Amino acid sequence: MTNFRQKTFMRRFLLVAFFNTLIAVFITLTDFTGEGIGENFVFSQCIGLSIFTPVHFIIYRFQNASSLRLSALVLAAMVAAILVGTSLAIFITGTDAMAFIRNSDKLMRTLFISLVFGFIITYFFIYRMKIADAENLAKEEKTRRLISEKSAAEAQIRQLQAQIEPHFLFNTLSNVLILLDTEPQKGKTMLEDFIRYLRLSLAKIRENMTTIGLEMKLIQAYLDLHRVRMGERLTYHIDLPENLTGINLPPMLLQPLVENALKHGLEPKIEGGEIAIRTSKSDDLVRIEIRDTGLGFAPGGTSGLGLTNIRERLQTLFNDNARLILESPESGGAKAILEVPDVSSPSRHRR
Repeated sequence: MTNFRQKTFMRRFLLVAFFNTLIAVFITLTDFTGEGIGENFVFSQCIGLSIFTPVHFIIYRFQNASSLRLSALVLAAMVAAILVGTSLAIFITGTDAMAFIRNSDKLMRTLFISLVFGFIITYFFIYRMKIADAENLAKEEKTRRLISEKSAAEAQIRQLQAQIEPHFLFNTLSNVLILLDTEPQKGKTMLEDFIRYLRLSLAKIRENMTTIGLEMKLIQAYLDLHRVRMGERLTYHIDLPENLTGINLPPMLLQPLVENALKHGLEPKIEGGEIAIRTSKSDDLVRIEIRDTGLGFAPGGTSGLGLTNIRERLQTLFNDNARLILESPESGGAKAILEVPDVSSPSRHRR
């Protein structure tokens, strides 16, 4: 912050010096003081910069003060700065101080120019300060809004998990108990898959971000559970290149899509089918396709609660840089395509 303020001060200091030069040229061309460019330049710089320095400090030091107090401080600083700047210019140019004071016309012209320039500087920086305050207020408001939206999105995740997990857990435990009595080996396998699923799920439940690799492991454990129950009616294939496993991904984006493929696509189909998950990356955009060979989308079945939640979360987390695409392939079944930006991509940081 200190370096930023120093750079801001130096930038404005040089800007004021530039305008001082323009004023000196203007005064010389109009013969307003009857002096040459050299003397006008020295007087303009000394008075202008003497006014700028204390006024700049007062505006930033007392920006929260009342308007009356700030105006009084600025006016007092301007008067003192004009005296100091004029004295410094007289010293540098070697002007006879007494002769300068006795020359009332020249003195009044100098004071007039100084006051006009001083008010311009004061108005400019107070105006800039108000703009900066408004911009900071807008940024703070945007930050608060984003934090609020993020909290709401995470609350939706927890709500979604709370809705899904109990139903899924109780069904799975019931299936395990039945299989342990009828097919012990199959029940044991399902219990092992269930434990693996719970371990992965509980490990990430408190996290706001996971990776594609971890999410795929959770989905694999989830599908293994259902494969024990569905048998040969369920097959799946996950295509995830090794270099994409570490890419960050918000949790609970993929699993609802896989659940939809199972619940609405494969389970109602007598012969079942296959779920194929393929991940690819182009530039800084990650594309995850979830395709099933089930019954496909029913009329009006592409806007359920789960899909709506996913779209809302994508908008909250990535604005318009992510999307969910639903397709009905000609060969049958359904395809859900999730496109999200790779936030860790170097190309995004360069933008």
